[in-house]
Amino acid sequence: MTGMLFRTIVLALAWFACVNAIGSVLALALAYATRARAGRSRTWVLLAIRLLPASVSILFAGAMFLPAQWALEPRDTSETMGLGLYVMATVGAALLWRSARRVASAAGAGRRVMAGSRPHRHSGGIANTYEVDAVPGVSLAGVIRPRILIGENVTAQLSHDELDVAIAHEMAHRDAFDNLARWCMHCAPDFLFRSVVASRLERDWHLAAESRADARAVRGNTSRAVHLASALIKVARLSAMNRNRVPVPCWSTLTDSEFLEWRVQRLLSGPLPHSDTSHRLGYLAATVAISVLMSAPFFAGSVHRLTETLVALIP
Repeated sequence: MTGMLFRTIVLALAWFACVNAIGSVLALALAYATRARAGRSRTWVLLAIRLLPASVSILFAGAMFLPAQWALEPRDTSETMGLGLYVMATVGAALLWRSARRVASAAGAGRRVMAGSRPHRHSGGIANTYEVDAVPGVSLAGVIRPRILIGENVTAQLSHDELDVAIAHEMAHRDAFDNLARWCMHCAPDFLFRSVVASRLERDWHLAAESRADARAVRGNTSRAVHLASALIKVARLSAMNRNRVPVPCWSTLTDSEFLEWRVQRLLSGPLPHSDTSHRLGYLAATVAISVLMSAPFFAGSVHRLTETLVALIP
């Protein structure tokens, strides 16, 4: 039984690395195909491309290979595996280990920021709103139970209307599950990590997500757009003066220097941003996952035969 378990783990990791590599190549092709219209792409399209390698490799290894291997592989097999499979398994394990480290790092940074949090009394009765010294602006913290964080100087610097629309912006991120999307991209176990393509996809998604949150916060109201632009500028100044900030890459923050000028100009002089209410990625992910789970028994034999063929061919 021990030998069977070890063999299954090695093959699962090898399959994970192999399918991940194929998914990464496909993601690269899709990223280049959508590059010309990246500014018009929906957030769910960009996110789906970015998470494609990790998604398909986890689904195949977990929902297709493991059940087939456990059900059809003889328990008393003594078949040996070549060095190539061990190399592939090591690569797969390295991808998962790197992902686990990023998960732990993000969780630790989040705990440090939240250590000194206290309920915020001027948030207009919005639940789960806290004041935190380490955040110089307004932020959406957490993935499972997102909370609004407000820096200690924000209430004094922003007017009531500016604070209201700033909180509405972060609430829009919460309703769109943007922190979960950030977490998935930040921790995804794949070969695209820190590549030019991954960085561009994440930047384009970030821009689209901020534009969508701006649109939902202003609600087509010119006055709210002016208040949001003013809040962005004031929070940017607070952020520039605060050097003790603890970065949490999976959290949404009201402002960032990269898109500040573009967002302010769009809010003040351009057409008001248009809200994208699509939740297609969630439906697509659920449909694919259910389809894979339902089809797994029908393809179990084929997956097992393919695995045995690869074991025999790979030296």
